[in-house]
Amino acid sequence: MVFRVCALLVLCALAQAAKANAQSVSTFGLERDTLMGALQGTWKIEAASISYDQANDTYEAEGNVRVSSMDRLIRADWARVDMEKRQAELRGGVVIQFGKNWLKGDHVIWNLDKETGWVDGGTVYFAENQLYAQSRYLAKVGPAQYTLKEGYLTGCDPEQPDWKVRFDEMKVDLEGVAWASHSSFWVRNVPVLYSPLAVLPVEQKRRTGFLIPWGGYSDLSGFDVEVPFYWAMREDMDATFYGRYLEKRGFMSGIEYRISNRTWGEGVWQFNYLHDNADKSFLERKGYPFQTEDRYWLRARHSIELPYEIEGKINLDFVSDRNFLREFTSGSVSFDSSNAVFRDVFGRGILDDYTSLTRESSIYLEKRWESTLLSLDTRYWQQLDTSIDEFTLQRLPALSFVSLPNHIENTPLYYSWQSSVVNYWRKEGDRGGRLDLYPRVYYPMHWQNYLDFEPSLGLRSTSYYVDWQSDSHDQMQSRLFSDVRLDLSTRLNRVYPVDFGDYVAVEHAIRPEVRYVYVPEPIQGELPLFDRLDENQARHQLRYGFSTFLTAKENRRDREGNLATYYRELARLQIFQLFNLEDPPKRDSLFEFGEEQGFTSVGMRLDIMPKRYITLSYDSNLYSDSPNDHRQDFLLTLDSGRGHALILDYQYRKGQPVNELTTQLIMKTLPNLYLSTYHDYSFDQGEMYKQGYGFRYLHGCWSIGVAYERESGDNRVIVSLNLLGLGNVVGSFGTGSGSGARGLP
Repeated sequence: MVFRVCALLVLCALAQAAKANAQSVSTFGLERDTLMGALQGTWKIEAASISYDQANDTYEAEGNVRVSSMDRLIRADWARVDMEKRQAELRGGVVIQFGKNWLKGDHVIWNLDKETGWVDGGTVYFAENQLYAQSRYLAKVGPAQYTLKEGYLTGCDPEQPDWKVRFDEMKVDLEGVAWASHSSFWVRNVPVLYSPLAVLPVEQKRRTGFLIPWGGYSDLSGFDVEVPFYWAMREDMDATFYGRYLEKRGFMSGIEYRISNRTWGEGVWQFNYLHDNADKSFLERKGYPFQTEDRYWLRARHSIELPYEIEGKINLDFVSDRNFLREFTSGSVSFDSSNAVFRDVFGRGILDDYTSLTRESSIYLEKRWESTLLSLDTRYWQQLDTSIDEFTLQRLPALSFVSLPNHIENTPLYYSWQSSVVNYWRKEGDRGGRLDLYPRVYYPMHWQNYLDFEPSLGLRSTSYYVDWQSDSHDQMQSRLFSDVRLDLSTRLNRVYPVDFGDYVAVEHAIRPEVRYVYVPEPIQGELPLFDRLDENQARHQLRYGFSTFLTAKENRRDREGNLATYYRELARLQIFQLFNLEDPPKRDSLFEFGEEQGFTSVGMRLDIMPKRYITLSYDSNLYSDSPNDHRQDFLLTLDSGRGHALILDYQYRKGQPVNELTTQLIMKTLPNLYLSTYHDYSFDQGEMYKQGYGFRYLHGCWSIGVAYERESGDNRVIVSLNLLGLGNVVGSFGTGSGSGARGLP
């Protein structure tokens, strides 16, 4: 009679007790730390039939054999376990699963203590790398070491792979690389490349060694090869060294250092250096006048938590000359590459675009309390336009203290405080220090839930110590003025029940508001002009407008499958206008509103963000009579969630050379084919500043992409091949130095 048996500790102990020289045993007659490191020694065997040979000390199981413990599992049609040798012989549909990895074949010899063995014609799957290896002979010779003979490696379905690496013999170390002898790369059944010796990256952990090299060609640099070497210094820090040979320029060295340490914080530091051997006349003809032979770029982002809960941030950006970022736009030194790394790690990229002639660096420290903030901010602007470098004003440093409105005990009043001490320095021009104190008192009043009225009074005192360029003014200067502000607002809202997808209700809220501001002419001497705070703050104006919001309530299941309630802002609209009761002494550089008495332009801000499929932002000044008082910013993102995406970005500033439209389109034309375009058009110049076109074809375990980019007369073609489990292989060809069409999926 066929029966199913669950043999646990008791069954094994009874069977062993039948031996004359029996010794105490644990589950399944094995030690607790055997059979692939089972926890607690609790194993379960299931089969159609189980028998025990006392003379040979072996168990034999047949019919849907399953041996399991925790995340370890052995399946077979037939199994024999030799207790003396600690060895299992398995036949028929054998699958040995250890964690997420597995090994299978028709005939397996497996050592239960060492977790090693061999397979006569089998397949092994490395889950971390998503790679399959199939061979005539397969042996697991260590915890993460394998030897294979006459087989192939692939990231595809191993039965019918689109690509594979065939080999005579391969030694795999999951903590390092795979070495293959007499290897060849095949596409379907066609051999493409042969190598007597190949090294493939299969490490599952960070490990020191060479990474995949990068190569290309450009008219500016000639043949270009970059070889990275990765140094896993320890668990919380590593470094990558880049050796790059540029045929027409020389050897460029580079380093990227990363750290993520509880004490020393999280940081990414990058540096590249090149002693440039370029032909000066050739660079001149290409539109890049020679600057210097010593070319470099230092950039870094670092965040750290210091004692006493002080948070620090470091942003560095120093470059040798104005053309460096325009000439070297591929490989690890490119602006796009560094910017992507910083955004991925810190959520903030490089402060200035690669075309900017001013590079900003900063060191920022802050200490927060419940309603106050103390900060120390040091900023340095590197001016690449040498004609004005001596006049560039640096802020070295600025100490600020800010307090949000706090209640004054036993009174209906609140107070806030803003203060700062700043040292301004430059090589030529006025420089010096400034102390600014700005307390404010509020008296909020509420009429039930309908009306909020808040008058407030502020007093600003500013003192200067100025090192004038000329000696015509006193070094000590000061300014004193007060200001009155009246804020009146209300809020109207209504909730509408809906039944649309997960949405069950939508709230519409309107907040009308009016603000009156009066700042009389200050009492002041001859003041320097370091920043906008030093401008004449006198004004007499009325600001009015409204804000309206749409907020949705949705009921949907969370990750654990429980029904939960979420709130999402769907849209926001703000419209406001200023009315100058008197002529302001100077244009307000913050809002860019008109200089004359009367109505100014209407400011509008619209944000629409339903779900993730569409986001729209529009910011504009409307109905302006001033010739230079009009601006527009428009950003639209459409994402179907099925492979189609469109991004439109338009910027316009009247009176400035800013009238630009950027478009990016990605289309999924076929189930596996994506097309992309990128255009940056300047209406002022009447020309296409940058354009790119590309496609990518994805097919399960591989993808190939081709992109063309043209920028300022330079052309480049990028070809990339991605093999699942092995990564990207990228080639770059052309007569420019671009980095490929943006938006290529």
